Amino acid sequence: MAQGILNAKLDELDRQLRKVHRKIQKSGSANPARLRADLEQVRKEYAENEKALRNRLRFSRSGVVTGLSVSYNQVEQIIRETKNKMEMPGGQEAEKEEKILLAEYALDFAMQAAERALLLSLEAMEAQTKQQEKRRKRCHERGKKSQKTADLLLRNCSAGAAAV
Repeated sequence: MAQGILNAKLDELDRQLRKVHRKIQKSGSANPARLRADLEQVRKEYAENEKALRNRLRFSRSGVVTGLSVSYNQVEQIIRETKNKMEMPGGQEAEKEEKILLAEYALDFAMQAAERALLLSLEAMEAQTKQQEKRRKRCHERGKKSQKTADLLLRNCSAGAAAV
């Protein structure tokens, strides 16, 4: 079960990363009007996706997810504050370099998040495997007990028949 859910999420992530890659490559050679249009489209998609994620986080019944939601909100706030500081007067060249640096580190954080997701995925699959193994052992033990009971009954029946 865990692997199916994780595979679906990985497919979704692959599609999104391909889209990000194409958009960055294409936008690097776009004219200013096209770049502005792309930027507005991505901002709109980002806002929609963020709203959907926040809704999923908010309506989750898991305490762990509630904690993740708080952390996610804090990280988003820090990023907004950092970005706002960069947009203060101070020279376009410095602003350009800082924006590039922020984008570069955002990609680094995304890679680290992917590594974290890998670790969490493997840990979830390991936990599921351990749980399945415990169930198998319990069933096997029950089967042994049932077999011993059946053997005992059979012996008692055979001993009773031999006495007659």
